[in-house]
Amino acid sequence: MIVRQSNFRVSLIAAMSCAVVATALFGCNSRVSLGPVADAHSVADIRTAFGGAEQAAAAGSGGAAIGTGWATIKGHFVFDGTPPKMSPYAVTKDQATCAPGGKIPLQETLLIDGSGGIKNIAVYLREASRVNDSAQPKGGEVVFDQKSCMFLSHVIGATVGQTLDIKNSDDVGHNTNIVGKNQFNQIIPAGNSVPLKLQKEEATPAAVTCSIHPWMSAYLLPRANGYFAVTAADGSFEIQNVPAGEKLDFQVWHESAAGAGGALVITTPEAKALEWSNKGRFSVTLQPDEVKEIKVTVPASAFRGLRG
Repeated sequence: MIVRQSNFRVSLIAAMSCAVVATALFGCNSRVSLGPVADAHSVADIRTAFGGAEQAAAAGSGGAAIGTGWATIKGHFVFDGTPPKMSPYAVTKDQATCAPGGKIPLQETLLIDGSGGIKNIAVYLREASRVNDSAQPKGGEVVFDQKSCMFLSHVIGATVGQTLDIKNSDDVGHNTNIVGKNQFNQIIPAGNSVPLKLQKEEATPAAVTCSIHPWMSAYLLPRANGYFAVTAADGSFEIQNVPAGEKLDFQVWHESAAGAGGALVITTPEAKALEWSNKGRFSVTLQPDEVKEIKVTVPASAFRGLRG
């Protein structure tokens, strides 16, 4: 009998404790909640928890939503006016190698072909909310050669993680000097090469020179992804599989551009339609699977030392 009374007292105390806890949590006449009511904050938290942080942040802050799908942008840069003539480099030594046959190579500071196309303009996406598989950072080597005391690629782009194979195809040595975040300064013996693994992205192309032959010059653009292009001899470029459905800001650079840091600043009506800024940037929003082609006419005044 004593045991039964003890058991009864324990059960009674446990029941009373549960009642007190329930009252404290829900009140005397409250029903147990069946779950939270969905609101904007809850939705944002859930999206964040399941990897949608960017979308949730955009929705919660009123910012631009992340788009879907991919698109392509392509176009031409055309010089408006009479192209300037390039002067020969000031070759002061190793003439047999650097001026073969007595012919001194011309400078490459502003190359314009017969159609007016402008070579060596760098066009690249400043920031990407997402990156297509085709534009992910690549491995392998990018050849960066020197011949006849000239860099064979005057403006060259690569992705971070790639190895720059700095070659010397001449019969004299070169001292290749790369400034910036991927700093490099080494002697490349005749007929040899030295690898440089690119570790960091650059906001603008980094200058490359040779202290042995000071007229030599080139530019290296390492980027975190493949959303960049350097215009061909006819001024054409193409960047595939960029994010669609969202505003994209592209930087446009040329070594002789009059804008700060090489920014190519254009104020023509067609540039205004692209929201071209005084920092050498234009903006577009592309639809999924769209192939947008632009033609940019560049006045002479956009380059240093030239008049429109």
